[in-house]
Amino acid sequence: MARTYGGVFLELLERDADISAFDDVLAAARAAGEPADRLAELEEERTIALRLRERHLRHRRNEAELQLLNDTANDLASLRDLDSVLQAISDRARRLLECDLAYISLSDRGRGDSYIKASAGNISGRLRELRLPVGSGVGGIVARTGEPYAVTSYLSDDSFAHTPEIDRTVAAERIESLLGVPVKLGQEVIGVLLAAHRSRRGFGSRDISVLMMLGSHAAVAIENARLLGAARAAVAELRIANDTISAHMSDLERTADVHERLTRLVIEGKGVDEVAQATATSLSGTVVVLDEDGDVAARSRGPVPIPVDELRAVGADARQAGRTVVRGALCAVPLITESEPLGTVVLAGTAAEVGTTDRRILERAALVASLVLVTRRRVAEAEARVRGELLSDLLAAHPKDHDLLRHRAALIDVDLDACRIVVVARLDDEPRERVYASTSAFARRRRGLATLQRDTVILLLPGDDPLEEARAAARELTRTCRRPVTAGTARAADVAQLPAAHREADECLRALIALGRTGEIADTRGLGFVGALFSGRPAIASFIDSVIGPVIAYDRGHRSDLVRTLDAYCRSGQHARNTARMLHLHVNTVSQRLARIGRLLGDGWREPERLLEIHVALRLLKVGDSQAPPGPTQPHSTPRERYECAPRP
Repeated sequence: MARTYGGVFLELLERDADISAFDDVLAAARAAGEPADRLAELEEERTIALRLRERHLRHRRNEAELQLLNDTANDLASLRDLDSVLQAISDRARRLLECDLAYISLSDRGRGDSYIKASAGNISGRLRELRLPVGSGVGGIVARTGEPYAVTSYLSDDSFAHTPEIDRTVAAERIESLLGVPVKLGQEVIGVLLAAHRSRRGFGSRDISVLMMLGSHAAVAIENARLLGAARAAVAELRIANDTISAHMSDLERTADVHERLTRLVIEGKGVDEVAQATATSLSGTVVVLDEDGDVAARSRGPVPIPVDELRAVGADARQAGRTVVRGALCAVPLITESEPLGTVVLAGTAAEVGTTDRRILERAALVASLVLVTRRRVAEAEARVRGELLSDLLAAHPKDHDLLRHRAALIDVDLDACRIVVVARLDDEPRERVYASTSAFARRRRGLATLQRDTVILLLPGDDPLEEARAAARELTRTCRRPVTAGTARAADVAQLPAAHREADECLRALIALGRTGEIADTRGLGFVGALFSGRPAIASFIDSVIGPVIAYDRGHRSDLVRTLDAYCRSGQHARNTARMLHLHVNTVSQRLARIGRLLGDGWREPERLLEIHVALRLLKVGDSQAPPGPTQPHSTPRERYECAPRP
């Protein structure tokens, strides 16, 4: 009978058969009167086959998710119209979550409500362009709170406001379970992405994560559509400029050439360096791009005939005025968007006065440079949000979520098994957006993560030396903040210990601030006895060794009693005569012992701070002795244990 049934399960796996087919094989064996031991073997083979089938299905589902997310990213990169991209996101949300219906609603700022923009799987036709009043339905809750929200029975759920029109549409679509996630640009909710089942079913963390990621894609698509509109407006303005100077053929040819090259740079996705170089080839002078702080961000090739300080001064005047400023051979155009200044483009001309055509060319170049900078900044911000959310989730994760977090990290090329170093730095009154942008870029270069929490910036970085990585991060923050940065650091043993490492690094930071050591970077070892107080037993032993280790070693090697003398000296108020009385010794003997201690610990051992550390180390030595188990010295024994095991006179 082995030949009859042995390969059946493999054939069923190959055909991707239903689970009932595996049960039929076992039923057929029972009907054929197979012996009990053979039935047990078949039962075990069936169990193994079903496990393999489930694993295979899970792998296929993961592959499908990755492929669909990759297809969505490709759609965004192709810059198709907004409607087709949102429709693709709806289709893929439905396929990824294996739900019956998925749709996207967008906020209408003019009317103050929202409307359905794209849907997949609708059967009634009522969803298209359905208007949704503010605060109504699941979408209203998500739009108001900015957080995911799910219901298992929409029509019978009274935890949110119902409207007759929406309820009629829900009934027509036969919607039961519904999940909504926000579509955000920065902190603003511009829409809601929803997935629905026509039966009562729950939504797991995987469903929420996938839908949130697709919501981020939708936000990027909407932002790209806005930027594309700005690009088209820029092209239109350039064409108007060409018509305006049509009477001057030489200027027209020069302006048209610049226009063509700058437009090509935008289409090819080039940076401000290429924009500056392309602009300078049609102008008499050097083109310099200054960032919002007045530092040189890009410049064309060739010497700058005017000092940088003068460039910064005219650039600052242009930013403050919000318009082009011409000052002799200098012309500055501000890089301004709707919401934020980006810097200035300055022409350091070789002629005595910057001409009208040169000024117009520089203004077009500034518009293109603004578009390039805004596009890159928005993409970087979107990626930083994804990375920051991942780090926040890691610091608050339950152990069962670690596999999902590893999967999310792998999607952005971060190896969580290599990232073990946590750095927490103080922000004070620094501009959060600029600091976060700089920190996120630094973490991305190191293949790590960064996020903001209250008044601190948190980094998760790969590496073996926490202090070295923390110093590198502090240098990056110092360049942005323009003043020394205070930071604490710690290293986690594994992913599960990241929350504990974060708490330790945060405690180090706050201890540095409390001790007045601002502008420093430290781990628990670098905090001296303060670090030992909130660290474990190994750190306490290390602290004792660093403070009075030479005295302990001398007692062990010379059968002396310097540790007890030092302890009595500290407890007697640093008086030699009182110490002699406590130890029943002559004061000269105590003086000789104190002189020996001074040679072992160094000349400054009687300074107040050193005496405080010595006193704390002696106390910790006694505490360690009271907690240590009896027995001979072990390989990892504490200094107190090693001291007590030494022979005494």
